[in-house]
Amino acid sequence: MTNRFRLFPISRVLIHTFLIFLSALAIAPIMIIWSASLKTNTELYINPLALPQHWIFSNYPAAWIQANLGNYVLSSIKVAIPTLILVVICSSLAGYAFAVLKFKGKSIIFFLFLLGLMVPNISIAVPLYYTTLDFGILNTHFGLVLAEVSQALPLAIFLSRASFLDLPGELRESVLIDGGNEFDVFSKVMLPLARPVITSVVVLSFLQVWNSYLMPLVLINTEKLQTMPLGLSFLMGRYQTNLPLLAAATIIISLPTIVIYILLQRQFIEGIVNGAIK
Repeated sequence: MTNRFRLFPISRVLIHTFLIFLSALAIAPIMIIWSASLKTNTELYINPLALPQHWIFSNYPAAWIQANLGNYVLSSIKVAIPTLILVVICSSLAGYAFAVLKFKGKSIIFFLFLLGLMVPNISIAVPLYYTTLDFGILNTHFGLVLAEVSQALPLAIFLSRASFLDLPGELRESVLIDGGNEFDVFSKVMLPLARPVITSVVVLSFLQVWNSYLMPLVLINTEKLQTMPLGLSFLMGRYQTNLPLLAAATIIISLPTIVIYILLQRQFIEGIVNGAIK
């Protein structure tokens, strides 16, 4: 009994209890929406928190067809994939440069990038609107991609720089001594070792782009080009009397983010931890 008590002190039990409570708070809204998506309207109004008496899986194909979710999903994919590619390439190159290379104004330029973490998105919405209008890319996926990249880059560069700083400098020196150049060091040595933080950048950037509401609201005004969050806001007005259909649409929209996080959670956590060391 004494040994068991030592292994499980009261403080650890309290911490685990608190963490279980926080997990329940996070999972409860998801479970309520999932339960609502499998009910009829009548059953939902009678007992909204109970499990469904009859599981109505037909709400999901009905939500996909009636709410035209396919168009919103396609638009979100068209924005998310180019954004992720650009963010990963730019942040890894910039992070390597800020961590390893020596050039004038490096600290000032890096600080300017960090300012992007401090500026609220809503404060730059109007300037972005007029900028895209002047360049003729307003109400296009290309303009939205550039806006999303600008929002995701500051944090991505910060994490990438921290990861490259944590790698031993002797690896770079050995490649340069063997006749390699900086690009060889970056692409063949440093980048593979920084894979966990790149995974973190992918996950964080995808979550930001997939759930982005303000930028599509400001830069997109054609329904055919609207992304999932913007489409969902319009569905809330269109199907406000059919809550199970709206709940099913919400679950469909959230599935990609849940799946990606589950698949990459180990690398994501490792990348975040490594990126926070420096």
